[in-house]
Amino acid sequence: MDSSIIGKIDKARKYAEEKERVTITSFKASFQGNHNTYQVSFDSGVWHCQCLFFTTRGVCGHTMALQRMLDEVLAHAAKDAVAAN
Repeated sequence: MDSSIIGKIDKARKYAEEKERVTITSFKASFQGNHNTYQVSFDSGVWHCQCLFFTTRGVCGHTMALQRMLDEVLAHAAKDAVAAN
């Protein structure tokens, strides 16, 4: 393996351990629920899901699951969104 690639792999490993380096400001995902596949998005600290439960309550199992999965990096985005307001 080329030495420059080895250096990049080591740097990537270090970066992956330092989650405070990353702030997710937006993303879109397809979430396979029990009954259907839903489009879930996150933009500037705000969640959205296409499922009926989300449209009536503003939260759902799909968004809560993604929040748990991405908790550490999304925390930085939420703090930035609050600070901007």
